[in-house]
Amino acid sequence: MQATLDRALLAESNKQWLESLALCRSAQAISSDHPDVLNLLGRLVGLGGDAARAIALQRVVLRQRPDHLRAAEDLRIALVAVRSPEEAHKAYRGAIELEPDIQCHHRHPGSLEPFAGIDQVEAALLGASAWDPSHALAQAALGNVHARRGRYASALDAYSLAVMLDPNLRAVHLALAELLELLHEPSAARHRETALAAQRMYLADEVSEKAVQSVLVLMAPGDFSNMNAPLDFLVNHNRIALHRCYLLPGGPFDSAKLPDYDSIFNAIDENEASQATIEMAVQIIASQSKPALNRPQHLGKTARSALRETLSEVRACVVPVTKRLAQDALKSIPAGAMSIEGIAFPLLIRPVNTHGGRGLERLAAAHEIPSYLERLHAGYFNVAEFVDNRNADGYYRKYRVVVVDGKPLPYHLAISPDWMVHYISSPMEEHAWMREEEERFLADPRCIFPDWDRIFGEMAAAIGLDYFGVDCTLLPDGRIFVFEAGPAMLVHCRESLEMFAYKYRYVPRIFDVFEEMLAKRKLN
Repeated sequence: MQATLDRALLAESNKQWLESLALCRSAQAISSDHPDVLNLLGRLVGLGGDAARAIALQRVVLRQRPDHLRAAEDLRIALVAVRSPEEAHKAYRGAIELEPDIQCHHRHPGSLEPFAGIDQVEAALLGASAWDPSHALAQAALGNVHARRGRYASALDAYSLAVMLDPNLRAVHLALAELLELLHEPSAARHRETALAAQRMYLADEVSEKAVQSVLVLMAPGDFSNMNAPLDFLVNHNRIALHRCYLLPGGPFDSAKLPDYDSIFNAIDENEASQATIEMAVQIIASQSKPALNRPQHLGKTARSALRETLSEVRACVVPVTKRLAQDALKSIPAGAMSIEGIAFPLLIRPVNTHGGRGLERLAAAHEIPSYLERLHAGYFNVAEFVDNRNADGYYRKYRVVVVDGKPLPYHLAISPDWMVHYISSPMEEHAWMREEEERFLADPRCIFPDWDRIFGEMAAAIGLDYFGVDCTLLPDGRIFVFEAGPAMLVHCRESLEMFAYKYRYVPRIFDVFEEMLAKRKLN
């Protein structure tokens, strides 16, 4: 790394700015936090007119090395771009007055929605940054606005800049963690740990003062797609105030510092990494007198290896045989084996605690196991039977049903030529007939599942949770084949209104029933 940095510094001294920047980026790829690399990068981006990043990078260097004289001098030069902190703060406060919600950063960035006057707010924030490029709160609010517009790369950039300028913006670290999780970046964990080490409780913001209900949401310290029910997408934050309480086992829990709330919602999903957190949630709920939803003691019933037994008494319901096996046990499988623990090839394999198809593969024979284990590093894996559930037309279908307070509600139908069906990768936008079929399902799920109320009602009783999702399909013999069930499934209404107008007629019913459930618990 040092040799590359020396070449970058030499190029800088020769005023070969682009070559220096390229070499500096190469050195950063080797050592991302090296103070001398960041110091040079700060100077170079400053020359390119990015005063905010120039200031931020020198501040990062000085937090690492307060005695870094070159960084101190470079920061002094970069701060010349600050024209008026007072005018910057005035512009920022003007943006906040127009839309207070842009200062709420602990909600998932993907759940943030546009609002009337967003252009005016963005202009005010850009004005604040022009007056003072080092205004961290304005940069964070810009990240919030970018997320609302669906500009997630720009949101990531603005949020990153904000915490470089001010590392104490805890909620912004959470926003960064969620965005980085979507990119499968390991740095997501570092930002989450930074936030939660300093603060465990994140209260609903000012806009929720007019909310009709407040909910204490118990959460595990992990990403929304794997560890917690993504309630941010589910509720109207003007009506439902969600107070996030992250549970860290071994850490202190002071019930006296809890906000006022009407009910407790355990958002934690079943996950082996969350077992200590789940036990903590059980104890907290037992110590409180307010009504609780999704009691954590039921979560184990939704584990992939337990779901078959959980739903064994639900007539006309099929759950694939699933075994939880250690990596060493898989390594010992002979190359010529015809099955694993009684599960015949071809079979499905994935690391435990994964969702969204991460690490999920279909193995045709035992000799494919070693190469799979080289690609996927985990201590334990779920091995499940593969059931070819294609319809007669050659397409696979996956129906998502959301059960709220015992009531099943259709959410979506994904149709794909691939056996691994995910809505985001299915060609629903390309084929009108697929969207028409989905609309028929949403309008009347009994046209697909005639025994709809009984089957999903019995599932709700067997699982015991107040809120959860079910991914399933219909077999040719009329039985329901269940892929998985649990509360962490994503439920939202964000697709193109032009192409998926029918969703806006049916999906909001889920939100309404969810709010009704909260209201009922509050009254009881």
